[in-house]
Order: sequence, then C-alpha cells, then structure tokens
Amino acid sequence: MNREPMDLVPASEWSFLSLSTLFARAFEGYFVPVPDAPQAFDARVRSEHISLTESRVARVGGEAVGLVLMARRGNVSRVAGMGIVPSRRGQGLGGEMLRPLLESARARGDARMVLEVIEQNAPAVKLYERLGFRRMRRLVGFTGTPTPEPGALEEVDPRECAKLLPAGLPWQLDAATVMGLSSPAEAFRLGPAFVVVADVAAPTLGLRSLVVEPSARGKGAGRRLLRALAAAHPGKPLAVSAIVPEGLCDRFFLGQGFTYPALSQLELAHTF
Repeated sequence: MNREPMDLVPASEWSFLSLSTLFARAFEGYFVPVPDAPQAFDARVRSEHISLTESRVARVGGEAVGLVLMARRGNVSRVAGMGIVPSRRGQGLGGEMLRPLLESARARGDARMVLEVIEQNAPAVKLYERLGFRRMRRLVGFTGTPTPEPGALEEVDPRECAKLLPAGLPWQLDAATVMGLSSPAEAFRLGPAFVVVADVAAPTLGLRSLVVEPSARGKGAGRRLLRALAAAHPGKPLAVSAIVPEGLCDRFFLGQGFTYPALSQLELAHTF
C-alpha cells in the first residue's frame, strides 16, 4: 500500500502539551499504559536529559503520526521513546524515523546509541536489531508488599541517594537521572539506606532508586528500609520497573518476597 512521504521535524517546534498528547497517542494499546500527563512528561524530559531539539515528530501528509524522543549525555545518545499512532503502524515508519537519527549521531561523533525495549515486543526487537542494535543485557523489575515494620524515615534530597550509585547502570537508574528527579518524587533515608519513591500518593509505590552505604551492605539495612516504607504506607504494594540489570539485586528483592512482573526489557546498543 502506497502512502505519502514522511518528514521529520524537531520536537522543539511543538508545544509541550501537543507533545504530551502525541506521546500518549503514539503508545496507545502499548504493553504499558502511557497517559497524556504533561507534568509527568515534563519530569521525564528533565530527569532523563531528553533534548527536544534532537527529538523528532514524524508527519505524513502534514499529520503528526509518530514521535522519537532522544536523550544525550556526553558522547552517548539514547532513544528514550519511539511510538507511532495505531493507524500508521506496520507501514515501515519506525525504520524511517530512526535511520536519520542514527546518521546524525554518527556524524557528530557519538560513541554509541542505546535504548530499552520490552523483551516481549518481538516486532520492535526485530526492528532495532535490523538497524544494527545489539543486545547488551536483560532488565527486570520486581513487585511485592514487604512485612510492615515501623521505622523513623527521614526525608532527604534525591542527590543523597544518587551520589552512592555505582557507574554503569542503565540510563533510567543512572545517578544523573536520579539527581534530576523532582516533585512528586521523594527520597527517604533510614540509617545507611536510601530510597527514592516516584509518588507516595500513587496506589503503588514505585521505587526509582534504592542504595545502601557501602560499609553497611549485607547487614539488613535495605530490608529494614523497605519494611519501614510499607509501614508508612499500609496496604500499598511496592514496585520496581523493569530497568534493573538481571542479577544485580534479584537475590535481595526475591528474598523480601517480591516477584518478577510479567514484562522484562532488553538494553540494546548501536556502536559507531
């Protein structure tokens, strides 16, 4: 089936509200619901170092049909999200949208481009691998409700947590991302253990980061922190998105009664 040519325009030419709406439309029917939430979209852009100048809106016949969000840190770029509206899927737009951005990254001297893709999304995995991306590691998540155990949680700046994080973590767990988190995200400390929660008012407490001071690791500080969090918010489950490298802390979370969610991700990289 023939279609009109596609063109790409910088996302910076669009209003923030329009981009939030397009982002939601482009992920309609996706594995994970993506609401039209301008505040959350804004927080993501800021914390993940997404460049709207480098990001692109795809148009066909003047109609916005897709969006590629691009982030950059140093000489590494990242596809922070790429989606196409339902009526235009299956027409080869994904490859057309990403190839020019790969060439731009190569031309400016980037060392690599990275992305995360839901492992169960076979068509997307196939597309990225056809474009030259290679599998780096599997990313998993956890969900559970720890046994409540009251503890004196102290609210702290997310940077207190970020400065303890090791190098080499995936983009969304990286210290630079955690440092950029702002309201409604909140960070708490219990002794030598730190946690960042996405939104304590949400039905599920999403953990954005969890770390223990090196000298106190292996002594139950992380467990006590999770239990104190459960006691402070009774009845609310805790969840970690599938952005954690497999094997990094599986033993810890599974030992606290957490389980793996249905979805996992793959971290892919294209090296130039």
